[in-house]
Amino acid sequence: MYRHLLIIIVSIFLFYTSSAAQDFIAGPLAGVTFSQIDGDTYTGFNKPGVNFGAFVIREIDSHWDVQGEITYTQKGARKYPKPDEGDFDDYKVSLGYIQFPLLGVYKFNAFSLEGGISIGSLISSYEAKDQVKIPEATAVPFQNIEWATLLGFNYYFSQRAWVNVRMSYSINRIRIPFNGEIPVYDPKAHWLSNEPGQYNSNLFFTLYYAFNRSRSLN
Repeated sequence: MYRHLLIIIVSIFLFYTSSAAQDFIAGPLAGVTFSQIDGDTYTGFNKPGVNFGAFVIREIDSHWDVQGEITYTQKGARKYPKPDEGDFDDYKVSLGYIQFPLLGVYKFNAFSLEGGISIGSLISSYEAKDQVKIPEATAVPFQNIEWATLLGFNYYFSQRAWVNVRMSYSINRIRIPFNGEIPVYDPKAHWLSNEPGQYNSNLFFTLYYAFNRSRSLN
């Protein structure tokens, strides 16, 4: 895990320094995620996590940007017990990804809308039921690569800093169906692809800061 984080930090540094020297806007980003997994038997964006990395923006004209990022992102699912309601189920999935989002951004005044796609490489996973880790021998492995759609909104409170709210949803299955006995798995077909399986669903709240130059809010 620590080796992966070191690789991420070095990659972010190289990503930023190589882009900042050119005609780009670049800087760090940091925020939080709230996640759930569609295809299990629980609902709710109850799994908090972190999202940090670096971004680079190429301005196309006064309204359009192309934006790339490299981030470490935590996703997963969480079900808390509710003993007062007779519900003692405790379930947790923690997934760590290196993400590479690519977005088109349309600006208007101090706001912008964004949409795009992201590819993520899974670097860590943990799954537990009733606070006991599900053994790897019986657990169904998560897929190593995730493709996801992105849709978001930005508010620029200064020329260099802005806040982002973004939704992300898996295009491919992060875990395929199985014939095992893990009780939290729901093998119904999914509405997006008509394929049964599990899919990440995420909300991001992220702060961006541009180091090398300011941007126009017009």
